[in-house]
This record gives sequence, C-alpha cells and structure tokens, in this order.
Amino acid sequence: MSNGIFGSIRPAKINITNDVEIFYTFRPNRGESSDEFEGKFKELNPNDCLVSSTKSENNEVLDGIYTLKLPLDKFSTKGIYTIYIRPKEVSHTISDVSYLAAYPDVKGIVLKANTNLPIDLTGYRIEYPNGESRLIKSCNHCEPVIVNTGDGANKTTRYNLNVATSNLFFCTLTPSSAPTFKPNASPYIGEVGTEVKIINTKFSPKVIEVEMVTHDMDTLSYMLEGDQINDRDNAIITTYNDDHEIYHQSDYFVLKDNLGTPIYTVRKKRENINTNQEYENIINNEY
Repeated sequence: MSNGIFGSIRPAKINITNDVEIFYTFRPNRGESSDEFEGKFKELNPNDCLVSSTKSENNEVLDGIYTLKLPLDKFSTKGIYTIYIRPKEVSHTISDVSYLAAYPDVKGIVLKANTNLPIDLTGYRIEYPNGESRLIKSCNHCEPVIVNTGDGANKTTRYNLNVATSNLFFCTLTPSSAPTFKPNASPYIGEVGTEVKIINTKFSPKVIEVEMVTHDMDTLSYMLEGDQINDRDNAIITTYNDDHEIYHQSDYFVLKDNLGTPIYTVRKKRENINTNQEYENIINNEY
C-alpha cells in the first residue's frame, strides 16, 4: 500500500491584462516618506511590468513563472519601492438573492453582466463589506420568472437557467450548507444592492520590495579591486571596469600650511572625464 502525498498547489496560468493588478509606492529611505505618494499606492499597467515568455530547454512554456520589468520612467529615482501584485478586483452590485424556479432549494445571487465581468465566474471569490467571502461554484445565464408560493396568494421572482445569452448571471456559492444545526439556517451570501468585490483565485497576492541604489556589487568591486592608473603629470587617478572602460576619475592634490608643510592629501571626484586616460592607450605607451 502506497502512502502517497497529494498536493493541490499548481502553477498559475493567467491573462496578464484581465487577471492582474499592480500598484507601487515610493520612499526615499526607510525613515522618510515621499511627498508625491503620501503613503498612497499608484497603479501600473501589468502589461508593462510582466513577461510570461519563460520556456524550458524543450521550448515548453513554464506556467506560473513571470519576469518582472520595472519601467524606467517610474523606477529611476534612488530609494525604496514597494510593489503590490494582486488578482484583479471588480466591484459589482448584487441584483437579487433568490432561488431557481425548478429547484427551490438551490439559492444563489444574481449579477448583471457587463464588460468588466468575465464570461464564466466559476472559481472566483466574492468579498462582502463585512469581511466575509464566498467562492462561486457555478455561474449560468438566467432569466427571471414569476412563481406562486404557498397557497398561491403570494408571488415572487425566481430564475430559470437559460443557455441563450442574457444579461443576468445566476451564481451559486460555497459554503452552501447550514452554518448551524438549525434546519432553517442558511449561510450568508449577500443582500440585494450589496456592493461586493469579485476576485479571481488564480494566484495569491505578492508584495515585493525593491531598493534602487547608486552602486551594486559590480560597481563596488571596480572601486575596491579594479585596475587603476595614476597620472602623476596631470594628478588624475582613473579607475576602470572589467572591460577596461573608464568608470571613475579623481583629481588628487596636497594641501599645505603657511610654511609649506603638507597637511592633507585630497582626492576629489572629477565631473569632466579626461578621455586621454584610456587604459589601452596608456598601457601601450600611446600617450
């Protein structure tokens, strides 16, 4: 007998345009806030930030792996950026809470179709203003019908499922069983006119912190262990990167007191790079 392990986690396969929302905020440093953001998040276009073209060596697309791109026009300032990636949320109003005419024990909510709602909401999550949430387990087009209840004196609106395209959805939710042992109890699924949020469940929200800095490990290594040339005639120290391109230049000089005694040795970054200090030219005696 095998003691297997069964998992339910699977890679997300999403539509970047329809399933994702991305927001970001900025702080110059950890102890200071930005006047531009004032603790608020700005929205980004997910198509400008996510790329899903990751493939294996067999040219197979690997679902659930996306490359994050940061637009330079928004992420060029030195500081700390907090990026919030979440499933897209659609605000909607419950049109009705009722039953199926053919199955009076099946209760659900009715939503009006619009361009913001997907064609099939099965598997989506509904969040209510009171903090509760439910999962949509079925979603079908429907049409309202008037039926008699009780002794026929009272009439109410019920719904029939309709395969033809209509502007109404009848959605059943889970959990659907009674929350208590009371026979007449039923789980809360909302009320008519309630403003709800409809959210896909294809992936979990992610928060990423990115710090933009002046130097990275490579540029620090240039200054610590990169090749340097000290031009004694012009008093210039030039530092080169791994490709022997000029990375940094400094002027150096000595400060003396009134008696001409050296007091300080100064090294100051040059703003105007002296291009005559090319590495190959100097090493090959081309100066």
